[in-house]
Amino acid sequence: MTSETKPPVRLILDRSALLGYAVLRTVHVGEPVHEVIEDGVRFGVPVVAAAEALNMATGKDLALLHQLLALPACALLPERAQDLPELTFWQRRTHRFDLAAAAVAGLTHDAAVLTGEGPGYSEGVPLIHFPG
Repeated sequence: MTSETKPPVRLILDRSALLGYAVLRTVHVGEPVHEVIEDGVRFGVPVVAAAEALNMATGKDLALLHQLLALPACALLPERAQDLPELTFWQRRTHRFDLAAAAVAGLTHDAAVLTGEGPGYSEGVPLIHFPG
């Protein structure tokens, strides 16, 4: 039995990007997601960011968010025990666990974090800011 090789994760969506896609329906999130899909790679979503966005969305926005998370190009990224020191560091720096998880995911996958919350990350994480 061979294990299926999945394309790399090249973009991380944080909670603000998920809500920008599903609630605001901003092109500033839709276009980067579409580009990732066209390039044959994946976008990553930390599970904690997905859970927070799913909790905040309702109705059609919630349905759209579920559709985004179900795409084959979406990699739901769990928090890993070995990342505990980095998660702790970034949570202290950002004051939010969802931002910490996105920062660690970006650094782990060598991928930029798409965010409307840039100042919350501070320095050290590659970011793509969108107006939110």
